[in-house]
Amino acid sequence: MVNPNFKIISKRSSIDRSGVFSESFIPRGTELFHYEGELISSEEALKRESDNTREGIYTFWLNDEWAIDGWEKGNISKYLNHSCAPNCSYNISEHHISIFTERDIFPNEELTIDYDYDADAELTRCLCGSDDCRGFINSTNYEKEAQTSF
Repeated sequence: MVNPNFKIISKRSSIDRSGVFSESFIPRGTELFHYEGELISSEEALKRESDNTREGIYTFWLNDEWAIDGWEKGNISKYLNHSCAPNCSYNISEHHISIFTERDIFPNEELTIDYDYDADAELTRCLCGSDDCRGFINSTNYEKEAQTSF
């Protein structure tokens, strides 16, 4: 599901390859998307994430057992980029992910979420460019403070 009341497009992003952008004003609290794709087991998700022949990872984890892979059956929401200061958030319920605006969105603004990667996983460099950037997608503010202290 993509909210039909707003014009949302995918285009080149300064964060990473493609991104999702609004072409109209969107008020805070608006449900924009349901993240769509194939429901897969955690084992299959890990296998697909380690497949170096795929360009990009479009796996959205629901819990420790299930994920949604937007690679082939996904909608535009699979192109949402990470930001350490996101303007959207998500709500996970059983096998469903809804994405909402956290604040008013203005025309030509890129829509972003915090990927909230597992802090124990291999560090993934962040490219968001935000003033609040943690440096890594899966690091916490505490880790950022520790990194800059040394």
